[in-house]
Amino acid sequence: MEAAIASTASALRCSPNPTLARQQRGARAVGLVVSQPQSRGVRCERSTHRVSRAYAAVGTKGGDAGSVGMKKKRLAVFVSGGGSNFRAIHGAALRGELNANVVALVTDKPGCGGAEHARDSGIPVVVFPNSKSAPEGVSTDELLNTLRELRVDFILLAGYLKLIPVELVQAYPRSILNIHPSLLPAFGGKGYYGLKVHKAVIASGARYSGPTVHFVDEHYDTGRTLAQRVVPVLANDTPEQLATRVLHEEHQVYVDAVTALCDDRIVWREDGVPLIRSRTSPDKYT
Repeated sequence: MEAAIASTASALRCSPNPTLARQQRGARAVGLVVSQPQSRGVRCERSTHRVSRAYAAVGTKGGDAGSVGMKKKRLAVFVSGGGSNFRAIHGAALRGELNANVVALVTDKPGCGGAEHARDSGIPVVVFPNSKSAPEGVSTDELLNTLRELRVDFILLAGYLKLIPVELVQAYPRSILNIHPSLLPAFGGKGYYGLKVHKAVIASGARYSGPTVHFVDEHYDTGRTLAQRVVPVLANDTPEQLATRVLHEEHQVYVDAVTALCDDRIVWREDGVPLIRSRTSPDKYT
């Protein structure tokens, strides 16, 4: 593991979160449930902790207090390639547009562009899983322990091509997002990634495509849809041209969705469909 994380066990002090409580009361009035990280509606802070210098640098960069009085969420981003969506999310966090800090980059390809950007930015890089091509990789249990040591609230998949282990999905319920370059459920599942998606869209004769942000379950691209953007497929499109336009929308819709997640503005209908509460009009959802 590239970032050695050291900490001591510590007690947790928990108190009710008044902001979340108000959101829950309003949501219940219209049959919705406010999404929340693992704190289950309480704000918990460690009373004592000791961390390595690498961890401390990431945890304090930009501060932990959110601009609207909310504690900043802690994000782990998973990538397998250049990581353009990771860069978009990290940039939004650095500019203060996102109430979060990226505290870890997880990758199955330690030499990829996303990992290089993380190293250049002082973000710890964790290689997962262990494989012949990446013998320095950690096991699922080791990854879970690292994420817990880093106090990660949410996991974001940004071009990560491996299937997420069921243990990770169970440890972070309703707390893992992925972005896919098609309008799911169309053109999703194992083997649909990168230009393969856009080639299939064009070959099908579909008139529209676009990115989908969805919650992650135990399978490829089958979790509940959170947000989508529509991109017209032009008559003479090549896969590369379509990919460029879809990627432009990916960078916007993913940042918007993660912003809502970190602002505790995700609500769940009784049928299990997630919605985004408007920041300016709390009674409106998308």
